[in-house]
Amino acid sequence: MRAVHIAEQGRRVATGAHPDGRGLRSLLPGGAVRPGIAISTCGDLPLLLALAAEAAHDLGGLGATEERGGAWAVVGLPELGALAAADAGLDLGAGMWVDDPGRRWAEVAATALEAVPVVLLRAPTRVAPRTGRRLAALLRRNGSALVVAGSWPGAELRLRVTSAGWQGIGDGDGLLLGRRARVVCEGRGAAGGGDRTADLWLPGPTGDT
Repeated sequence: MRAVHIAEQGRRVATGAHPDGRGLRSLLPGGAVRPGIAISTCGDLPLLLALAAEAAHDLGGLGATEERGGAWAVVGLPELGALAAADAGLDLGAGMWVDDPGRRWAEVAATALEAVPVVLLRAPTRVAPRTGRRLAALLRRNGSALVVAGSWPGAELRLRVTSAGWQGIGDGDGLLLGRRARVVCEGRGAAGGGDRTADLWLPGPTGDT
């Protein structure tokens, strides 16, 4: 693993608000990321980062503040840049990257889950049920959260972007002001209760203002 310690970057947040003022949290059961959960996403990187930032804030423990969350790690996502992570609200000084975990990615993910409360992961191969169960047991034991780019067996929450568009562009000119995305959240088990939908600003720390 390589720990990254970079001065906190300025955060760019698009203007505009979700009607209920809670942004991404309006999709989460109880309005927060609970300990021991696995969340799968459609692979949309801004959505993945926003979820990770919420999880780091909710599960960061003593290292988290109102402005900065706790420790986190990213495994198998070499395209995830430091500036994008900072813009999403993640504390770069508390982040670890493993760009290429290789064939032993599951062991690397397990080690990360033992070390930090939030892990972002892209599995390079199909996830065997046994591997999913082993990592789920680690999540429950440690009270951590796994945010996955792609599908995940046993994920209690599944979020996907169903439509998205950049605002601010006119007929061939203009400035990009923000990306508006419609996000659907499906829950199962304790996180059930029907599908929820929200229109969010992504990229953005919370999907809200």
